[in-house]
Amino acid sequence: MTTAIKPHLSPTQLDMIAKCGEQYRRRYVEQERRPPGIAMLRGTGVHRGLETNFRQKIETHSDLPVSDVVEAAVAGFEAELAGGYELNVDEESRGAGVVIGEAKDVVVTLAELAAEEMCPEYQPVLVEQPVRIELPNNTHDLYGVIDLADDRGRVVDTKTAAKSKKQDDADSSMQLTTYTALHKVATGEFPTELRMEVLVSTKTPKRQTLVTTRSESDLSALAARIDAASRIIKAGVFMPATPGAWWCGPKWCGYWATCPFVNRGRAPQGD
Repeated sequence: MTTAIKPHLSPTQLDMIAKCGEQYRRRYVEQERRPPGIAMLRGTGVHRGLETNFRQKIETHSDLPVSDVVEAAVAGFEAELAGGYELNVDEESRGAGVVIGEAKDVVVTLAELAAEEMCPEYQPVLVEQPVRIELPNNTHDLYGVIDLADDRGRVVDTKTAAKSKKQDDADSSMQLTTYTALHKVATGEFPTELRMEVLVSTKTPKRQTLVTTRSESDLSALAARIDAASRIIKAGVFMPATPGAWWCGPKWCGYWATCPFVNRGRAPQGD
């Protein structure tokens, strides 16, 4: 007899249900999937290059040549692109060929930057490591994938971005808080520190490293958030985003055009 897998909550789900319950409902309850945007595919491509390097580095203790990391990143981007994508309004006006070409250039630039400046700093012990935390008194477990943990106990979340992040982005990151819990379960230890490595695609690309930590109090707050999300899902009552929220618009939400909670006759600011 096959035992049904208990549903889980991930950092992405916890963040989404807090920002917009309606988006969560359509994505995870109704299973209404939207193709990824080009920005997401760029990030995935860079991650594939880093994953290729760090997986082999666990045994070799040596980084791949920069050109190999870039090649793996581009291959990852192209593979994800072949699975389908969605252009936002601005990108449609510029044309898919132009947008995809520019995105590939960014993948190359940021993968090269990461290979030269970021990769040499870390000796990995966990790479893209899936971890499930069973929560026996909850309707959901907690599940996530640790990007990178190194031999100094540091846990790293790599981001690609168009502009620099703020320290508060790392200090309040749901993903890094969840990584703390996952690392503790996987290794028995709290991370020595948490790092948000940001590869910024400005005119002169740069690497930004934000360092933060978490405590038991942060994990208690995470547990309370998981309980609240589970109750929302069980009740089936999903509040939409607050009107005016920056993420509630056609540029950032694939469900916006068919959402009953927005007035599409009133264009969002900044779009």
